[in-house]
Amino acid sequence: MASESDVLVFDNLGKEGKIWSHHVLRVLFSLHYKGIPYSLKGVEYPDIISTFAPTSLEPKDDPIEPYEIPVLKLQTSTGSVRYEMNISKIIQALEELKPEPSLRFDTPRSVEYRTRFGPAFAPILQLAVGHVPRILSERSTVAFCEKRKLRWGKSVEQWVEEHPIQEGLAIAEPRLRELGDWLDAVPGPFIDGDSPGYADFTITSLLVFVKAVGLSDVFEAVLGFHPAIRGLYDAVGLTQRGNVWCQYLFEDGE
Repeated sequence: MASESDVLVFDNLGKEGKIWSHHVLRVLFSLHYKGIPYSLKGVEYPDIISTFAPTSLEPKDDPIEPYEIPVLKLQTSTGSVRYEMNISKIIQALEELKPEPSLRFDTPRSVEYRTRFGPAFAPILQLAVGHVPRILSERSTVAFCEKRKLRWGKSVEQWVEEHPIQEGLAIAEPRLRELGDWLDAVPGPFIDGDSPGYADFTITSLLVFVKAVGLSDVFEAVLGFHPAIRGLYDAVGLTQRGNVWCQYLFEDGE
């Protein structure tokens, strides 16, 4: 059983200390659902490399961003410390810390979601990522924009101009309606029916991310594409009651 000091999550928090990254959110949803206490530590964008390069983390083969958020620092049962950044390794570590309830990462429908519908959210993410600077601190905004320009070969402003909202929604809508029909193929609000898992947390984290960067109209549009998508989102929200870092994200007006 994990104790309060067992898991430390490193995150690039937004203004006022709020969470926005869908990569971080799905991990925090998973931690709370499994009942693993955790604490959060903010890392500014320009400090990510200097924070994690001295650790045992193996960097990605990526000269622009060799380290990425989230990173988990875990206290093992033997008292040693380890860091995890790769999402499959993070999930494995959480399952080892507390096997039940399972995150259902490898169930047939979870695998089908990743292969069949994972790309369906790409047009929505392309819309939202250009709006991230509006919620970051000044230091993080500068570093974020520099890295995105290296990645995209264009400024964030140009990226936003080239990804108009209505066009992105029109591209995403057919696939997301298909996703809703697929969700309806089993009883219960979640991908596997009555039990949530990492795939459900992934979908919800993407929706929360869109809202967090200020695109509430896009968030509402996606929820309106199919009742099953809204049902899954609302059901995941119920699993986050008592999560001091995430519960507010599902409350009206936030």
